[in-house]
Amino acid sequence: VMATIHGKRHALCVTRQGLLSLDPDTGARHFAYWFRARQDSSVNAMTPVVQEDCVLISSAYFRNGSVLLRVRPDGKSVEEVWRGLQLEMHWSRPVLTDGKLYAFSGRNEPDAQMRCVGWADGRLYWDRFEGWPNAGHSKLRPGEQPPEFYGRGSFILADGKLVALGECGRLGLSELSAEKPVEVGHWQVPGLQYPCWAGPVLAHQRLYLRDESLLICLDWEGK
Repeated sequence: VMATIHGKRHALCVTRQGLLSLDPDTGARHFAYWFRARQDSSVNAMTPVVQEDCVLISSAYFRNGSVLLRVRPDGKSVEEVWRGLQLEMHWSRPVLTDGKLYAFSGRNEPDAQMRCVGWADGRLYWDRFEGWPNAGHSKLRPGEQPPEFYGRGSFILADGKLVALGECGRLGLSELSAEKPVEVGHWQVPGLQYPCWAGPVLAHQRLYLRDESLLICLDWEGK
């Protein structure tokens, strides 16, 4: 992620070891922050979220959780604002709007949670279970019904609403609310199967969704 912080340009990269900031012109290192679970099988896959002088990174592995970092004025170091397990992001990136983070938290399908968390203090505003039991890492068999949950998923913000895509192809639309989840509606997209790990993309009034074998384009303008 490219960002200007305290007047200085940063290329912010999340690696397996943590957060790295580079000068995009020279490649010189501004700072590094170690953020990795001790186990070799740990993964850091979430793209950083940046607002003003703060950077959020997160992992879903081995209770590494999330940390909000503030870049110091010299641009050469960071300090922790908060750290906790309020969000454990696997691959998707939370939506930040009006000081709130909306996200799917959890490493595996059974522990998937939909959450709203405060950006500045890490406060958990609400939490809704979205996992399903007996989850298997395979595509649904012909005729098999998908679970009545999103599982882990991805959010984007469009027209002031949250668009969610669950990992079995459940598409949902929700209002922004820090009080409780307010779902307008949901729909199991025909043909989409586990795993739908690519987030939805909205461009030129077209909503693009995909799994590992199918790409679907929906008319957003006529929603």
